[in-house]
Amino acid sequence: MMEDTKAIDQSSQESKAILDGIGGGISVINEDLKIVWVNSIIEKWAGSLEDIRGKNCYKVYQKTDTPCEHCPTVKTFETGKIGKVRQHAYDTQGNIRYFEFISAPMVDGDKKIWAVVELAVELTERVELEHKIKETKDNLQAVFDGIGDGISVINKDCQILRVNHGILQMFNKRDFSGLIGKKCFTEYFKNADICDTCPAQRTFKTGNPSHATKIYQRMDKGRTVLEISTFPIKDSQGQINQVGEYIRNVTDTIKLEDQLLYQERLAATGELAAGIAHEIRNPLSNITASAQLCMSEYKLPEPVKKYLQIVLRNAQNANLIIKDLLDLAKPNEISFKFNSIRKVILSACSLIRPKCSKQGVRLTQRISRRLPSILLDEKRLEEVFLNFILNALDAMPEGGRLAITAYPNSENNEVVINFLDTGCGISSENSNRLFQPFFTTKNDGVGLGLYLARQVISHHKGKIGIESKVGQGTKVIVKLPISRAKEGKQEL
Repeated sequence: MMEDTKAIDQSSQESKAILDGIGGGISVINEDLKIVWVNSIIEKWAGSLEDIRGKNCYKVYQKTDTPCEHCPTVKTFETGKIGKVRQHAYDTQGNIRYFEFISAPMVDGDKKIWAVVELAVELTERVELEHKIKETKDNLQAVFDGIGDGISVINKDCQILRVNHGILQMFNKRDFSGLIGKKCFTEYFKNADICDTCPAQRTFKTGNPSHATKIYQRMDKGRTVLEISTFPIKDSQGQINQVGEYIRNVTDTIKLEDQLLYQERLAATGELAAGIAHEIRNPLSNITASAQLCMSEYKLPEPVKKYLQIVLRNAQNANLIIKDLLDLAKPNEISFKFNSIRKVILSACSLIRPKCSKQGVRLTQRISRRLPSILLDEKRLEEVFLNFILNALDAMPEGGRLAITAYPNSENNEVVINFLDTGCGISSENSNRLFQPFFTTKNDGVGLGLYLARQVISHHKGKIGIESKVGQGTKVIVKLPISRAKEGKQEL
C-alpha cells in the first residue's frame, strides 16, 4: 500500500490537474479492492482522500460488506480488459447517485496489473429523468389499457402499430401478437382491402379528425355496430405518420334506442287499437243481441237458425279479438297471491282435454308433486298456459302428441314448465318474430297471444323461451321464480 501511494504521490502536478479536469470521478484501486487514490470529483461526494484511502471501494461507494456482483474492477483484474457497468452509489449524506463505472488496468514494467483506474461518469440526472419518463409511460399505458373502448394506432399502410386491451376484447383476440404489424381491415373486419369510407384514410389525407359508423355481422354475436373516431398523430416535423382510432361498440345503445322507438310506436298502436275496439264493441253487441232475440222470439226455419248461430259464433270470436286489443292498450292489473302452480297447470289441462281428444292429440302430463307454492295470478297464468296449448293444437290438425311437464329447479330457485308438441314446427325466420305484436301465421289470428303471454310471464319475473324445428315440433319453456318466503311449502 505504501508503494502504491508513493507511486501516485510522485505524479506531477500537471497530471493531477488533468485528472481533476476530466469531469468524471477517477479512483485508483488495488487488487485488494482498496482505494489508493481519488480525484477531487470523487472527494466531493465520497469524502476526502485522507478519510477513504485504504478502505474497500464497495464499502465506501455502495455501503456493502462484500464486493459488487458485477464489479468492473474485479473483472479487469481477472481478464486485464476494460470493464463497464452502470451502478448506484451513495454519497456522504446517504443520497443515492447513479454512475457508469469504467475500469482499465494499470501495469508495471513487467506488464503486471498492480492497480485499476476506475472512471465514474455520473448519470444521476439522466437516470432520474429515465425513471420519470418510465413512470409517465407506465401511467399512460395504464390509462390506455384501462379504457374499456378500443384504441388502435395505425400507419399509412393500415398496419396496426399499437392497440389496448379494449381492442382485444372487442375483436375476440387472445394477445397483441395476433394484431401488431397486420392490416386493420383484415384483422378487425375480415376485409380483403381497405374499408369503404375509411375514416383513418380521410384523416391521413386531410389532417383532420374524422368519424364513421361501421356495421358488420359476426358469426358468434350477430350484428355489431361500431362508432370509429380517428385523429392525426404528427412527428417532430409536423407530418402525419400515424392515426389514432377510438372505437366504441354502440350495439347495445342502438338496440335500446330501437326498443324505445318500438315501444313508442307500440303505445300509439295500442291507443289506436283501443279506440277502434270501443267503436266496434257497441255495434257488435247490437248484432249479438239482435241475433239472440230472433232465435228466442221467432219460429225460424232451420237454415236461418244455422246462419244466425254462425253470426253469434263469429261475434263471439270478434269479442275475443277486441278483448286482446284492449289488453294490449291497457293490460289488466295482475293480482299476486301465493298459490299452487301445479293447480293452475292441471286446471288448464282439464279445460283443454276434450278438445285434444276430439282432435286426436294425445295429452300427457308429468307435473311434479314437489312443486312449491309461488307468487302468481292464477287466472292470468291459466290463460297463458291455455294459449300455449291451443297454439300446439293448431300446429297438429291431424293429431299428434302434447307433453306438459313441470318440476322445481332448486339450483336456480325456479319452477320450469315445458309444453312440447309434435306439430309442424316454426321456421327460423318466423322464430325471431314470435313475440312481436300482430305477427301471426294463422289465417284467422291477430298475433297478440304470445305477446301478451310474455307480458304476463315478465310481470311474474319469469322467463319464456321457444325451441322449434320445422317438421319436428315446438317446445315452449317457462321459468318462474320461487319466492324464498314460501319455498318451503310444497304440494302433497
